[in-house]
Amino acid sequence: MILNAGTLRHRITLQSPPTGRSSLGARTGDWTTEATVWAAAIPLSSRELLAAGQMQSEITVRFRIRWRDGVLPSWRVLWRDVPYAIVGEPIDVQGERVALDLLCTAGIRDGVNA
Repeated sequence: MILNAGTLRHRITLQSPPTGRSSLGARTGDWTTEATVWAAAIPLSSRELLAAGQMQSEITVRFRIRWRDGVLPSWRVLWRDVPYAIVGEPIDVQGERVALDLLCTAGIRDGVNA
């Protein structure tokens, strides 16, 4: 697979979660920036649903980046100042370690993985 650099025109930031915990077990602290990279952002779907008694919207985007080791599903993506939670394991596109796909959602979870 050849990754066309011209398609990687969006700047995203990969962040790992805070490591601190409150007495109730909730995460405390700031997200840590692991890398800022170029990506292709491919919007896949958008929906509205009733959550916690309120109408909420959720958008799903696939970010394709150059291959990099160590990206975890507990991380998040910041794109245009909006946090996107990584859903599932990052995908090695065609198994060639050239590109990595990150399936992400924004809205309901505000970039936080359960």
